Amino acid sequence: MYPARSTCPVCSEPMVVTGLQCTHCGSELRGTFELPLLTRLSVEQMRFVEVMIKHRGSINRVSDELGISYSAGRAKLDEIIAVMGFTADLDEESGLSPDERQQVLKELAEGRITSEQALKKLRGQ
Repeated sequence: MYPARSTCPVCSEPMVVTGLQCTHCGSELRGTFELPLLTRLSVEQMRFVEVMIKHRGSINRVSDELGISYSAGRAKLDEIIAVMGFTADLDEESGLSPDERQQVLKELAEGRITSEQALKKLRGQ
């Protein structure tokens, strides 16, 4: 069975489900149904969410299991929040928006700024 996606692979417009079928008895339900927000996520993003649920929301434990840094895990979570259409408030500590925060983490990952410079930016200094 293939996973349901919320956007058309041809034109990228939203898709809807028009039928459901029971695999046991064959009963069918026809109509137009919206897909859950989670179907907007890529396979990689869905894996991150699964691991996040497994570890009860601990980004530290998710990062350990996936073999990524804490900051990469935090950036991945911010990306997922955006893909799902949610808007996060400004970071209380720094006053940065999620996009600004992600940009700082990207600059750090690319080696354009040092970890010390990144920390200052993330702390709003």
